[in-house]
Amino acid sequence: MTTIYARFTVMLLAAGYKVNPVRNGLEALAEIQVNRPDVVVTDITMPVLSGLDLIVAVRSNDELADLPVVAITSFGEGICKLARAAGATDAIDKPTDITSICEVIDAAVSRPSSVKLRLSGGPSSELSDKNHTTGATAGPAIIPPRTSPWN
Repeated sequence: MTTIYARFTVMLLAAGYKVNPVRNGLEALAEIQVNRPDVVVTDITMPVLSGLDLIVAVRSNDELADLPVVAITSFGEGICKLARAAGATDAIDKPTDITSICEVIDAAVSRPSSVKLRLSGGPSSELSDKNHTTGATAGPAIIPPRTSPWN
């Protein structure tokens, strides 16, 4: 775990998110498929499977296609645009502060296209117990909202 990711994990935990760190993009994809989160936060540069490849893999999976994905990069707005073109819900350039990250995450989760209607076509009154986070040690973090959008 690098210090930048340890710092983001600690900051997101302190902000009230549940974070479950993973080591690389491939591990994140496997975790997402088993325990669907409310949002994925991923760095673009990761070992094994890059953040861009993770975004494409999520968007290519019918069961995950509506999952919000937030990309974080230190390579500037050009890479943020590339992440959005690959299917990221939003992207943010580092360095950044926790307030900005939380705003982007909350906005991504709140978008109507990010809301998955459950069962009989209506919104769930509470989040699934599988909604948890898979986080950013060497790459992605998957972060549920601090509160349900239906509260």
